[in-house]
Amino acid sequence: MATIGARLINDGTLITAGSFDETAGLPNKHRITADTVFADEFDEVTTPTGYHSGGSVNLNGVNQRVNVAGSGDFQFGTGDFTVEGWFFLRTVAYTRLWCFADGDNLEVTGTSLYYCNSGGSIVTSGTGVIPQNQWFHVALVKNSGTVTVYVNGTSRITDVSPFNSTSSRPFSIGGEVSTDTTGQGAAAGADGWLDGYFANIRVVKGTAVYTSTFSTPIAPFSAITDTKLLLLVANQANLLTDSSGTSKTVTNVGAATFSAVTPLSTVYNGAMKQLKSGTLQVANEFDEITVLS
Repeated sequence: MATIGARLINDGTLITAGSFDETAGLPNKHRITADTVFADEFDEVTTPTGYHSGGSVNLNGVNQRVNVAGSGDFQFGTGDFTVEGWFFLRTVAYTRLWCFADGDNLEVTGTSLYYCNSGGSIVTSGTGVIPQNQWFHVALVKNSGTVTVYVNGTSRITDVSPFNSTSSRPFSIGGEVSTDTTGQGAAAGADGWLDGYFANIRVVKGTAVYTSTFSTPIAPFSAITDTKLLLLVANQANLLTDSSGTSKTVTNVGAATFSAVTPLSTVYNGAMKQLKSGTLQVANEFDEITVLS
Protein backbone atom coordinates (compact mmCIF):
# COMPACT_ATOMS: atom_id res chain seq x y z
CA MET A 1 0.00 0.00 0.00
CA ALA A 2 1.12 3.54 -0.71
CA THR A 3 1.02 6.00 2.13
CA ILE A 4 -0.71 9.21 1.07
CA GLY A 5 -1.64 10.62 4.47
CA ALA A 6 -5.34 9.88 4.22
CA ARG A 7 -7.87 7.67 5.91
CA LEU A 8 -11.28 6.51 4.66
CA ILE A 9 -13.60 6.25 7.65
CA ASN A 10 -16.52 3.86 7.71
CA ASP A 11 -19.17 6.45 6.83
CA GLY A 12 -17.52 7.06 3.45
CA THR A 13 -15.71 10.29 4.36
CA LEU A 14 -12.08 10.65 3.37
CA ILE A 15 -9.95 12.47 5.95
CA THR A 16 -6.73 13.91 4.55
CA ALA A 17 -3.58 15.20 6.18
CA GLY A 18 -2.93 17.69 3.41
CA SER A 19 -4.52 17.82 -0.01
CA PHE A 20 -4.36 15.87 -3.24
CA ASP A 21 -5.60 15.80 -6.79
CA GLU A 22 -7.71 13.24 -8.59
CA THR A 23 -6.11 11.70 -11.70
CA ALA A 24 -7.35 9.08 -14.11
CA GLY A 25 -6.54 5.52 -13.07
CA LEU A 26 -7.59 1.98 -13.86
CA PRO A 27 -11.23 1.35 -14.75
CA ASN A 28 -13.54 1.96 -11.78
CA LYS A 29 -10.58 3.10 -9.67
CA HIS A 30 -8.90 6.39 -8.80
CA ARG A 31 -5.27 7.28 -8.33
CA ILE A 32 -4.52 9.96 -5.71
CA THR A 33 -1.29 11.97 -5.74
CA ALA A 34 -0.12 14.30 -2.98
CA ASP A 35 0.23 17.96 -3.91
CA THR A 36 0.25 21.40 -2.33
CA VAL A 37 -2.39 22.35 0.21
CA PHE A 38 -5.64 23.92 -0.99
CA ALA A 39 -7.72 25.65 1.69
CA ASP A 40 -10.98 23.70 1.70
CA GLU A 41 -10.90 23.48 -2.08
CA PHE A 42 -10.98 20.58 -4.52
CA ASP A 43 -11.07 20.75 -8.30
CA GLU A 44 -13.77 18.10 -8.58
CA VAL A 45 -16.35 19.78 -6.34
CA THR A 46 -19.64 18.19 -7.35
CA THR A 47 -23.20 17.48 -6.34
CA PRO A 48 -25.48 14.67 -7.54
CA THR A 49 -26.91 15.06 -11.00
CA GLY A 50 -30.34 16.63 -11.41
CA TYR A 51 -30.03 19.24 -8.68
CA HIS A 52 -30.87 22.76 -9.75
CA SER A 53 -28.39 25.14 -8.14
CA GLY A 54 -30.10 28.41 -8.99
CA GLY A 55 -28.30 31.58 -7.94
CA SER A 56 -28.31 34.17 -5.17
CA VAL A 57 -29.55 37.61 -4.18
CA ASN A 58 -26.85 40.29 -4.50
CA LEU A 59 -27.05 43.05 -1.84
CA ASN A 60 -24.98 46.24 -2.11
CA GLY A 61 -24.38 46.90 1.60
CA VAL A 62 -25.90 50.39 1.31
CA ASN A 63 -29.69 50.31 1.02
CA GLN A 64 -30.79 46.84 -0.10
CA ARG A 65 -32.46 44.10 1.91
CA VAL A 66 -35.29 41.59 1.53
CA ASN A 67 -38.39 41.86 3.74
CA VAL A 68 -40.98 39.21 4.54
CA ALA A 69 -44.34 40.45 5.81
CA GLY A 70 -45.27 39.88 9.43
CA SER A 71 -46.71 36.44 10.09
CA GLY A 72 -47.75 34.18 12.93
CA ASP A 73 -45.56 31.56 11.27
CA PHE A 74 -42.61 33.50 12.72
CA GLN A 75 -44.04 33.33 16.24
CA PHE A 76 -42.01 30.37 17.49
CA GLY A 77 -42.81 30.58 21.21
CA THR A 78 -41.05 27.88 23.22
CA GLY A 79 -41.25 25.34 20.41
CA ASP A 80 -38.56 23.95 18.14
CA PHE A 81 -37.63 25.85 14.98
CA THR A 82 -34.87 26.29 12.40
CA VAL A 83 -33.78 29.34 10.42
CA GLU A 84 -30.96 28.69 7.94
CA GLY A 85 -29.33 29.90 4.77
CA TRP A 86 -26.17 30.48 2.74
CA PHE A 87 -24.25 33.77 2.91
CA PHE A 88 -21.21 35.38 1.26
CA LEU A 89 -19.80 38.58 2.82
CA ARG A 90 -17.56 41.03 0.97
CA THR A 91 -16.80 43.15 4.02
CA VAL A 92 -15.85 42.79 7.68
CA ALA A 93 -18.20 45.64 8.64
CA TYR A 94 -21.12 45.10 11.03
CA THR A 95 -23.75 43.05 9.16
CA ARG A 96 -27.21 41.71 9.95
CA LEU A 97 -27.58 38.30 8.32
CA TRP A 98 -31.24 38.26 9.28
CA CYS A 99 -33.47 40.15 11.65
CA PHE A 100 -36.85 39.67 13.30
CA ALA A 101 -38.59 42.59 14.97
CA ASP A 102 -37.79 41.45 18.51
CA GLY A 103 -35.19 38.66 18.68
CA ASP A 104 -33.69 35.48 17.14
CA ASN A 105 -31.34 37.64 15.06
CA LEU A 106 -27.88 36.80 13.71
CA GLU A 107 -25.27 39.50 13.19
CA VAL A 108 -21.62 39.53 12.14
CA THR A 109 -18.73 41.84 12.88
CA GLY A 110 -15.38 40.88 11.38
CA THR A 111 -15.06 37.12 11.87
CA SER A 112 -17.35 36.98 14.92
CA LEU A 113 -20.99 35.86 14.96
CA TYR A 114 -23.59 37.23 17.40
CA TYR A 115 -26.94 35.78 18.44
CA CYS A 116 -29.28 38.56 19.60
CA ASN A 117 -32.03 36.70 21.40
CA SER A 118 -34.00 39.72 22.65
CA GLY A 119 -33.33 43.38 23.33
CA GLY A 120 -29.78 43.81 24.61
CA SER A 121 -29.17 40.11 25.29
CA ILE A 122 -26.34 39.00 22.99
CA VAL A 123 -24.27 35.81 22.84
CA THR A 124 -21.08 35.75 20.74
CA SER A 125 -19.17 32.96 19.07
CA GLY A 126 -15.79 34.62 19.49
CA THR A 127 -13.46 35.41 16.60
CA GLY A 128 -12.41 33.22 13.68
CA VAL A 129 -15.87 31.78 13.04
CA ILE A 130 -17.19 33.62 9.97
CA PRO A 131 -15.13 33.21 6.77
CA GLN A 132 -14.55 36.19 4.52
CA ASN A 133 -15.18 36.31 0.76
CA GLN A 134 -16.47 32.76 0.61
CA TRP A 135 -19.78 31.00 1.08
CA PHE A 136 -20.78 29.71 4.50
CA HIS A 137 -23.91 28.01 5.80
CA VAL A 138 -25.49 29.19 9.05
CA ALA A 139 -28.39 27.68 10.98
CA LEU A 140 -30.16 28.93 14.10
CA VAL A 141 -31.89 25.97 15.74
CA LYS A 142 -34.00 25.73 18.88
CA ASN A 143 -34.21 22.16 20.14
CA SER A 144 -36.05 21.35 23.38
CA GLY A 145 -35.56 24.85 24.76
CA THR A 146 -31.88 25.29 23.81
CA VAL A 147 -30.70 27.41 20.88
CA THR A 148 -27.64 26.32 18.91
CA VAL A 149 -26.14 28.33 16.09
CA TYR A 150 -24.19 26.26 13.57
CA VAL A 151 -21.67 27.63 11.07
CA ASN A 152 -20.81 25.17 8.30
CA GLY A 153 -22.33 22.39 10.37
CA THR A 154 -20.36 23.07 13.57
CA SER A 155 -21.90 24.43 16.77
CA ARG A 156 -20.53 27.91 17.49
CA ILE A 157 -23.11 29.39 19.91
CA THR A 158 -25.29 27.76 22.56
CA ASP A 159 -27.95 29.54 24.63
CA VAL A 160 -29.91 27.61 27.25
CA SER A 161 -32.13 30.65 27.99
CA PRO A 162 -33.11 31.73 24.49
CA PHE A 163 -35.75 34.16 23.31
CA ASN A 164 -39.34 32.90 23.04
CA SER A 165 -41.27 35.01 20.55
CA THR A 166 -44.87 35.69 21.55
CA SER A 167 -46.43 37.53 18.62
CA SER A 168 -46.65 37.75 14.85
CA ARG A 169 -43.58 39.50 13.46
CA PRO A 170 -41.89 40.42 10.18
CA PHE A 171 -38.54 39.07 8.99
CA SER A 172 -35.72 40.76 7.10
CA ILE A 173 -32.61 39.41 5.35
CA GLY A 174 -29.58 41.65 4.98
CA GLY A 175 -30.71 44.60 7.11
CA GLU A 176 -32.76 45.75 10.06
CA VAL A 177 -36.40 44.75 9.94
CA SER A 178 -39.18 47.32 9.98
CA THR A 179 -40.96 47.83 13.29
CA ASP A 180 -44.39 48.04 11.67
CA THR A 181 -46.70 45.04 11.55
CA THR A 182 -46.08 44.18 7.90
CA GLY A 183 -42.33 44.57 7.67
CA GLN A 184 -42.65 46.79 4.62
CA GLY A 185 -41.79 50.15 6.21
CA ALA A 186 -38.99 52.16 4.62
CA ALA A 187 -37.42 53.44 7.84
CA ALA A 188 -35.74 50.21 8.81
CA GLY A 189 -32.29 49.02 7.79
CA ALA A 190 -30.48 51.97 9.33
CA ASP A 191 -27.46 49.81 9.99
CA GLY A 192 -26.12 46.33 9.34
CA TRP A 193 -26.69 46.38 5.58
CA LEU A 194 -25.34 43.16 4.06
CA ASP A 195 -22.65 43.61 1.40
CA GLY A 196 -22.58 40.28 -0.42
CA TYR A 197 -24.91 37.45 -1.38
CA PHE A 198 -27.46 35.16 0.20
CA ALA A 199 -29.19 32.05 -1.13
CA ASN A 200 -31.52 29.27 -0.01
CA ILE A 201 -33.16 30.78 3.06
CA ARG A 202 -35.43 28.37 4.92
CA VAL A 203 -37.59 28.86 8.03
CA VAL A 204 -39.05 25.75 9.66
CA LYS A 205 -41.48 26.14 12.59
CA GLY A 206 -41.93 23.10 14.82
CA THR A 207 -38.83 21.13 13.84
CA ALA A 208 -35.17 21.27 14.87
CA VAL A 209 -33.69 20.27 11.52
CA TYR A 210 -30.19 19.84 13.01
CA THR A 211 -29.48 18.46 16.47
CA SER A 212 -25.73 17.79 16.25
CA THR A 213 -22.73 18.42 13.99
CA PHE A 214 -23.64 17.91 10.33
CA SER A 215 -22.21 18.17 6.82
CA THR A 216 -23.50 21.29 5.11
CA PRO A 217 -26.15 20.75 2.43
CA ILE A 218 -24.92 20.14 -1.10
CA ALA A 219 -28.28 20.71 -2.78
CA PRO A 220 -30.91 23.46 -2.66
CA PHE A 221 -33.29 23.10 0.28
CA SER A 222 -36.68 21.45 -0.07
CA ALA A 223 -39.98 22.31 1.58
CA ILE A 224 -39.81 19.71 4.33
CA THR A 225 -42.64 19.34 6.86
CA ASP A 226 -43.26 22.56 8.83
CA THR A 227 -41.46 24.80 6.29
CA LYS A 228 -42.88 28.33 6.54
CA LEU A 229 -40.52 30.20 4.20
CA LEU A 230 -38.29 28.93 1.39
CA LEU A 231 -36.36 31.33 -0.85
CA LEU A 232 -34.51 29.21 -3.42
CA VAL A 233 -33.51 32.13 -5.69
CA ALA A 234 -33.90 29.73 -8.61
CA ASN A 235 -33.51 32.39 -11.30
CA GLN A 236 -34.14 36.06 -12.09
CA ALA A 237 -37.88 35.52 -12.55
CA ASN A 238 -38.13 33.79 -9.16
CA LEU A 239 -35.73 36.03 -7.26
CA LEU A 240 -38.06 36.37 -4.26
CA THR A 241 -40.52 33.51 -4.83
CA ASP A 242 -41.55 31.73 -1.64
CA SER A 243 -41.51 28.01 -2.42
CA SER A 244 -42.71 26.90 1.04
CA GLY A 245 -46.34 26.61 0.02
CA THR A 246 -47.39 29.32 2.51
CA SER A 247 -47.28 32.14 -0.08
CA LYS A 248 -45.41 34.68 2.02
CA THR A 249 -45.31 38.27 0.78
CA VAL A 250 -41.65 39.02 0.03
CA THR A 251 -40.51 42.55 -0.85
CA ASN A 252 -37.33 43.66 -2.59
CA VAL A 253 -36.18 46.80 -0.74
CA GLY A 254 -33.64 48.93 -2.64
CA ALA A 255 -33.77 46.85 -5.86
CA ALA A 256 -31.49 43.95 -4.91
CA THR A 257 -30.44 41.93 -7.96
CA PHE A 258 -30.08 38.33 -9.06
CA SER A 259 -26.60 36.81 -9.35
CA ALA A 260 -25.51 33.47 -10.82
CA VAL A 261 -23.02 33.15 -7.96
CA THR A 262 -24.03 30.18 -5.81
CA PRO A 263 -22.56 27.82 -3.20
CA LEU A 264 -24.17 24.88 -5.01
CA SER A 265 -23.08 23.15 -8.20
CA THR A 266 -24.95 21.19 -10.84
CA VAL A 267 -21.77 19.61 -12.24
CA TYR A 268 -21.37 15.92 -11.39
CA ASN A 269 -18.50 13.62 -12.26
CA GLY A 270 -19.82 10.65 -10.30
CA ALA A 271 -16.62 10.08 -8.35
CA MET A 272 -16.57 12.38 -5.36
CA LYS A 273 -17.87 15.58 -3.85
CA GLN A 274 -16.25 18.15 -1.58
CA LEU A 275 -18.39 18.95 1.44
CA LYS A 276 -18.48 22.60 2.49
CA SER A 277 -16.85 21.54 5.78
CA GLY A 278 -13.65 20.77 3.85
CA THR A 279 -13.94 16.97 3.96
CA LEU A 280 -14.10 14.89 0.81
CA GLN A 281 -16.86 12.32 0.34
CA VAL A 282 -16.17 9.54 -2.16
CA ALA A 283 -18.55 7.29 -4.07
CA ASN A 284 -16.43 4.18 -3.62
CA GLU A 285 -13.21 3.08 -1.94
CA PHE A 286 -9.64 4.03 -2.79
CA ASP A 287 -7.06 1.24 -2.94
CA GLU A 288 -4.33 3.63 -1.81
CA ILE A 289 -5.91 4.56 1.54
CA THR A 290 -3.79 4.20 4.68
CA VAL A 291 -4.02 5.68 8.16
CA LEU A 292 -2.60 9.09 8.89
CA SER A 293 1.03 9.01 9.92
